[in-house]
Amino acid sequence: MTEKKQIQEELISELADMRLLIEKAEARQRHDEKALREIQPQLQQAQKMETLGTLVAGVAHEINNPINLIMYNIPLLKKIWLDFLPILMERKQTEPDRKFGGFAYDFLEDNLDQLVADMEMAAHRIAKTVSDLKNYSRQSNVVEKVPLQVNSAVKNALRLAQSTLRKSDVNIKLSLADDLPDIEGNLQSIEQIILNITINAIHAVHRKQGEIEIATGLRIKDGMVYIRISDNGRGISPAIADKIFLPFVTDKQSEGGTGLGLSVTYSLVKAHDGEIEFETGRDRGTSFNVYLPTLLKYQAAKILVVDDDDAIRQILIEALTMDRRYLVEEASNGIEASIKLGTYRPDLLILDIFMPEMDGLEVCRNIRSEPELSELKVIITTGHPDHPKLDEVVKLGFTNILSKPFDLLHFVKDIEMILGQ
Repeated sequence: MTEKKQIQEELISELADMRLLIEKAEARQRHDEKALREIQPQLQQAQKMETLGTLVAGVAHEINNPINLIMYNIPLLKKIWLDFLPILMERKQTEPDRKFGGFAYDFLEDNLDQLVADMEMAAHRIAKTVSDLKNYSRQSNVVEKVPLQVNSAVKNALRLAQSTLRKSDVNIKLSLADDLPDIEGNLQSIEQIILNITINAIHAVHRKQGEIEIATGLRIKDGMVYIRISDNGRGISPAIADKIFLPFVTDKQSEGGTGLGLSVTYSLVKAHDGEIEFETGRDRGTSFNVYLPTLLKYQAAKILVVDDDDAIRQILIEALTMDRRYLVEEASNGIEASIKLGTYRPDLLILDIFMPEMDGLEVCRNIRSEPELSELKVIITTGHPDHPKLDEVVKLGFTNILSKPFDLLHFVKDIEMILGQ
């Protein structure tokens, strides 16, 4: 080989490496931009809720003192009226045409009790709103978190909802997963989350054979427990669907709704580092999903499965999550895998060699070039065990190689052994 040709080949190789680096950088940039776009609305919502919390606390404080004065005085007014009524009736005999505040004796006798009772009811309604406002402003700082079972909170919340359920024609269907990991939370707050959403669902169901389903389970990819509360009610009005977690937003004012229940719920979920989302359709019902981090999230091993064959990826993921609580992510090519290695930081990488865009060998080279990945455990999978690329993979130090097809039971046992080292 002439020196000129050798230089040309080296340049071509360097250009190819540069092109791969550029592709990786561009892919990482696209990934970061997408992540930023996804998280930006959540950040804006969190800032909005924090500002509202401060405002709400101030409003509640200003309303609290005058409404307390009204509530203290109304019972006195009722007592005075009851004592004064016989005297007023005596005056009726001597001054039958006399009016008080423009009202005749008969009107006062028949209606003043009800007028005072209406005032008392309205005052209690305001006091309840003030109490809800105070609760809302405090929810971002939940204290006394302990390990607890979500299913216990669901059952407790349903006991609290019994009086509302008895007045409705709604059937509750439970689908609670067994052996869920504990979350670290405040039991009363978790019960409040479930109760608020369930009461909303009961009010949304105005049809015969109304049904609410409450389900719990484990979201494998991140080890979060979910609580799903679905109803077959009227759905959330499109006019308010994008702001239902804001205070005082409701389409049930005529039914006594204050629009604070979901605001409190949102704050409680966020105080537990959780997520809440919903799906709704007019006259098709609504489904709320609450995701709460578990203690498992900080204990389970993280595994990244990389293979361009969707079916193989799903088989491997199912084998890893059927009886074990690994946290599993997936990637379909080398570029995607390299990006996730930088963000997900798995304990174990299961890597196919022959993939489009960037193959497994390039991923192995990238791993060796990153000091932060020096402790990463890797299992290589391939359908071509005699291919020369495997020799290069071994030279890089990756010697755990499985030839496809392989026995899944042995595969899982190998993983347990590797992660136990």
